[in-house]
Amino acid sequence: MTIDERRERERLERENPWRPIGEAKPDGSICELRMNNLTELGRHRFFLHEGRWFRIEPPGVSYYEGLVEFRPTGFTISKDRQASVIERSDGRFEYRGGELYRKPKRYKLYWRADDAKGEK
Repeated sequence: MTIDERRERERLERENPWRPIGEAKPDGSICELRMNNLTELGRHRFFLHEGRWFRIEPPGVSYYEGLVEFRPTGFTISKDRQASVIERSDGRFEYRGGELYRKPKRYKLYWRADDAKGEK
C-alpha cells in the first residue's frame, strides 16, 4: 500500500466512521460489517431487515458471530430489491455460474433390512 492509498483510506475512515451495531436501523441503507476481532467482511455489502443482516450479492443471511460495528456506504437499497434478496436468501435457490437455479429437494435415504427371514 502506497502512502497516497493509506491517506485516502484514512480520509474515508474519518468521513464515514464505524458505528456500534446497536445503532443500526432497518432503513434500507447498504452497510459494511466488522466483527469483534476487527475483521472486515471483505467486499460483501449487507442491509438490515427485521433484526437480521442480509448479504446482497450473493444473496444470503449473515450468520456471523460477534458482529460489533457497521459502516453505511451512503446508498440505500430499494424495497423491491430487498424483497428479492430476502426471497433468494432462504436457501431454496443458489447461484451457479451467475444464473439462479432452484436447489433440488433433498432425498431421504432409507435403510431397509432384508425381507427374507428364513434364507441363509
